[in-house]
Amino acid sequence: MSDSPTPTTSVQVMSRMFALLDVLATESQAVSLKVASERTGLHPSTAHRILNDLAVGGLVERSGPGHYRLGMRLLALGNLVKSRLDVREQAARPMQDLHRLSGHAVSLFVRQEDEAVCVERTVAERHGIHLTCTDGLRAPLTRCAAGKVLLLDEPSLVLQALCQLQADNLEGLQRELDTLRTQGIVLHHEAMGVGQHMAATPIRNDLGQIIASLVLSWQGGDLRSDWVEALKATASRISTAMGWRAPE
Repeated sequence: MSDSPTPTTSVQVMSRMFALLDVLATESQAVSLKVASERTGLHPSTAHRILNDLAVGGLVERSGPGHYRLGMRLLALGNLVKSRLDVREQAARPMQDLHRLSGHAVSLFVRQEDEAVCVERTVAERHGIHLTCTDGLRAPLTRCAAGKVLLLDEPSLVLQALCQLQADNLEGLQRELDTLRTQGIVLHHEAMGVGQHMAATPIRNDLGQIIASLVLSWQGGDLRSDWVEALKATASRISTAMGWRAPE
């Protein structure tokens, strides 16, 4: 007869393990066995057994008699997951959803030296909304909405150097960045021809760094308020997928 646990028992053990890890994650210091047991509702002997098993696997570390904290293996695993995250991959579905909602093209821009480069753009085709690579579409950072978003966290000296390089007005750029910080978007009219408009907003990673800009493009007319909110919500959705958490 096999001694392996039944599926129900295995799920129960996993549930208890996750509950204990959640308790340890809520504290900056080591948690005593008594506290872990009380918060999870587990018998002390059960909590002790599971915590010891987790310690063997490196997911938990012992910190003095009867005290536990999260283990370094979790950091290694987290870094591995982070290294596999690709903003283009995480942005694909949200970009398609935004295009369906607004009826307008959505683009993803990243920074390459002193330029903003479009790496993905939605297109409406017969069988739905699809993505196309557009690596050839680029513009100076200081002269397009997508680029200005990518400059939002740069120090004044960097902005000054870029404006001198492109013969642009530093004060005007700084005013636009202040508006971006307040409103969450920056606009660019006559962006790629007469009647072409763009609205851009930042995408951030787990460290809060701006790694891309999300751009909504439309022909003629004013930018609707519901598009603004949808654009910002989509960027937040992608940022969350990249590990970002909004400050409370």
